[in-house]
Amino acid sequence: MQKDVTQAPFLPMGQQGNQGYEAHLELSESLESTQFHCHDYYEFYIHLRGGESMGVENRLYPLLPNQVFILPPFSMHGLSCTQTMHNYERGYLNLSPEILRVLGCGQIDLDQFFRSQASGGVCTYQLNDSDAEKYVFILREIQSNQQNPSWESDAFIRFRNYALMVHLLSMLCRTMRRHDPLEGEAFGSGMIQEILDYINNHYTQPIRIENLARSFGVSVSWLSHEFTRFTHRSVYDYVLYRRVMLARQQMMGSASLNDIAYQCGFNDYSNFLRSFGKVVGMSPSRYRKQLKQYRNLEMEPQMKL
Repeated sequence: MQKDVTQAPFLPMGQQGNQGYEAHLELSESLESTQFHCHDYYEFYIHLRGGESMGVENRLYPLLPNQVFILPPFSMHGLSCTQTMHNYERGYLNLSPEILRVLGCGQIDLDQFFRSQASGGVCTYQLNDSDAEKYVFILREIQSNQQNPSWESDAFIRFRNYALMVHLLSMLCRTMRRHDPLEGEAFGSGMIQEILDYINNHYTQPIRIENLARSFGVSVSWLSHEFTRFTHRSVYDYVLYRRVMLARQQMMGSASLNDIAYQCGFNDYSNFLRSFGKVVGMSPSRYRKQLKQYRNLEMEPQMKL
C-alpha cells in the first residue's frame, strides 16, 4: 500500500524568506506518490528522471525526461506511481501572481497570460535537450543566490534573479508558440473519472460518500478504496481540502469570512474555522492578514540600485 505524504502547514509566498519566488532542484533516492494538493502561486515544474506520472485535476500525464508543467494557482495535482520511485529528479520555480506581473515590466500581464494558457488547469510541454539544460542552469543559479547570499546588495541579487526568471519564461513562451501541449489521459478508471468530475463541479454542495456511491451505482467500500488509490486522499478529505483552497482563493477579495465560509460549502463558521486550521495551519483571519501584508509588500517598488 502506498503511503500518504503529510503536507506541511501552508505559508503564503513571501513568508518563507523567498520574496515571492523560489527555485529548487531536488533528487529523491526513494519517494512514494503524493497527496493531491494545490498552491496559491504558480509552479513551473520540470521532470528530469525517475518519475512515473503526474495527476492534474482529472487528467494523468506520464512523466517524460525534460517535461515541463505550468501549474496555475489552485490547480490540484500530485505524483502518481504504481511502485516506489527511485532516483526521482526534478526542479521547479514557484512564482506568486504579483511577481509575474512585475516581470511583465508593465508591457504584458504575465499572470493573465499563463492563466489563459493553462485555462484547463495545466499545460505541459516537452523541452529539447538544449532548453532543458538552460532551464536547469537557471534554477540552479536562482537557488544558489537564495542559499548563498554574496557581498552584493539584496536589490542587485533580486534584480539578477528577475533577469534569470524572465529568460526562463521567455524560453517557455517560445516553446509554447512552436509546439502543441502534451495530452493527458483520463485519471483512473472511467467511473473514478466521472466521480472526480462530479466532485470537482459540486464540492461546495453537501456531499456524502453513501449518496455518491448510490448515485454512481457502486459500493461505498469500492468507492472509498479506488478514490484513495488514485488521489491519496479520502473522499471526505478531498472535498474538505478543495473547499479550504477555494476559501483561500476568495480571501484575495473583500468578502467577509462568514460569507466565504458559506459560499465554500461550510454549514457553520465553527466548522470552517476548524477545517481551515487543520489544512492551512493557521486561522482564516491570520492567513488573510499575512496575505494582505505580503501583497502590499510586493506591490511596492522593489529596485533601489
